[in-house]
Amino acid sequence: MRKNLFRHSILVIMLPLLASCTTINHQAFTQQISEPFFTYHLPKSTSEKPVIVTPTAITTEFKYENECLLAFDGTRWMTPVFPEGHATFDISNKTLELLGISYQMGEVVFAGGNISNYDRDKAKTYSNTLAEKCITEYLAKFYGDYEKIYLDRD
Repeated sequence: MRKNLFRHSILVIMLPLLASCTTINHQAFTQQISEPFFTYHLPKSTSEKPVIVTPTAITTEFKYENECLLAFDGTRWMTPVFPEGHATFDISNKTLELLGISYQMGEVVFAGGNISNYDRDKAKTYSNTLAEKCITEYLAKFYGDYEKIYLDRD
């Protein structure tokens, strides 16, 4: 009888512990993973309704530090903003994929885009919520047409 009572008490103690572990793991997997950059809707350009973008370009390199992805243009650090569907970030390999091409941190990227001051009200129209520590004074807003720049670092 003592053995059965002991076994039942062990089960009573262990079941809630096992259930809570399962619940915690389930919640971790169902959390929505957000990219470490802002995104925005870039309308599709058609001949009937062309999207006109001022032809400007920016050259940046990317750095991932303290759970933040940042763009650097040689003078300032900026928070990147990509069109929806253009970019994904692989945290484990620290690679940024832009329209199917992977970029390692530190590689230089030339792309259509512009640089602007961060405006909290305007940023409300962007997708993804970034940690406050990842938002810089400037935004590097990309339009597309990404190209790697190979520099001779000698």
